[in-house]
Amino acid sequence: MTAREKDGQTVTAPGEYEQTKKIFTKIRHMSTAAGGVMNDVTSMQIFVTRIQHNPEVWRARKEFFTGDFPASTLVEVSRLAKPEILIEINVVAHIGCSAN
Repeated sequence: MTAREKDGQTVTAPGEYEQTKKIFTKIRHMSTAAGGVMNDVTSMQIFVTRIQHNPEVWRARKEFFTGDFPASTLVEVSRLAKPEILIEINVVAHIGCSAN
């Protein structure tokens, strides 16, 4: 998942924090539509183009999850599908597994 809008345009917000928030908002909508919650996410793989900005990713993550965070991997890559994409997140969720 990336920070693309429905029209395919990437959120051109200033950085990783804003793009991460957009991605987690999309994941939350998908989880809710399936009858789940964000805490049903059990693992995530996060790809960033600027690893030094990882505190911005963690700051956004704290706004979407409560309790223990899902198992996570953070990897720096040289680039993603488009130059304006700074972060891509893949998640696995098991709907109904969380206590929340």
